[in-house]
Amino acid sequence: MRIAIRLLTAITLIIMSGVSVAQGWGIVRFFLASTDIVSSEKRARIPDTWRAIFGVTLTALDDDLADEANQSDMIAPYRRRDLLFAILSIRPLSSMDWLLLSNAELNTHQPMGDVFGSLELSMLTGPNEGYVTEERRFFGVSLWEKLPSDLKRRVTNDVAGEIHDSFKFRLFASAQPQQVRNELREALSATGLSPKEIEYRLGF
Repeated sequence: MRIAIRLLTAITLIIMSGVSVAQGWGIVRFFLASTDIVSSEKRARIPDTWRAIFGVTLTALDDDLADEANQSDMIAPYRRRDLLFAILSIRPLSSMDWLLLSNAELNTHQPMGDVFGSLELSMLTGPNEGYVTEERRFFGVSLWEKLPSDLKRRVTNDVAGEIHDSFKFRLFASAQPQQVRNELREALSATGLSPKEIEYRLGF
């Protein structure tokens, strides 16, 4: 009986090890094949079976997204949006990808409800991620006049947070319409920031 159990255990371990080795070799082959690939056209030749390997699909999608960012034709924004949908189906907690999707939805003339929904998901999944907040405050303020009140409060929280490149944001904020500047100043004041802190963030 003990011999049979040991034999079954050994067979199970051999099978598990074989599967792991096969998956690892697939990833290695993908890496070796893609080290000299610099364009989406060449990357498209990668067999779909390799893309299906766990951990490889997301890398391939991220690479495709980087390629699309360099495209200037009108099709690129739609392709970018589709890629972001695919990435978020695998990485749903990425606040930066939700922000990029919101921007892509705006650029492809999707309903503003979709734009706001993706923006809100970026805020929910990464409320305090500095590098995301830094980008999100620009995007949020650019939409300020169209934002519903609850999103204005969330954008205000982003603006009220730590700003790494204060000069760049001050230039951006100062270029906004007078009504937007007034509302931003009032909204920041409501958060408890002093006039000096508000001026540091907005430049006025």
